[in-house]
Amino acid sequence: MNEQWARSWTASNGKLELWLNLLIFKLAALPISILALFLIFWRLPNRRIRASRVAPVAIAVGLVLELMKYVNLLIWPPLRDKLEREYGVFHNSATILIWSFVAAMIVLAAAKWAAQMEIEDGERLEESSAG
Repeated sequence: MNEQWARSWTASNGKLELWLNLLIFKLAALPISILALFLIFWRLPNRRIRASRVAPVAIAVGLVLELMKYVNLLIWPPLRDKLEREYGVFHNSATILIWSFVAAMIVLAAAKWAAQMEIEDGERLEESSAG
């Protein structure tokens, strides 16, 4: 379906079709990632967090995770060589574990950041209403 649509736009130019397909999916991936992060940061915590507090954090983390994809592309050749020397046939497994850990730490740090901002706002409201 997507390939047929791209062919109709590009008049069967193979390189343009491939580039257009790649561009569309790259542009679609970022908002979907940000939406998923927003829902996780907003609905998953044990406390109520305002959506207005979560949105900037979700956008920032979505952009950071997208940036990490390009960092991976830049450092992949030397990292692959190092992991092949150290882990042999398991270098792909080690790569998945390393990048999953890094991404999970980014997401968890951002969730803590969003929750901490909400806690600090609540404390400021209590102080202003008490004083």
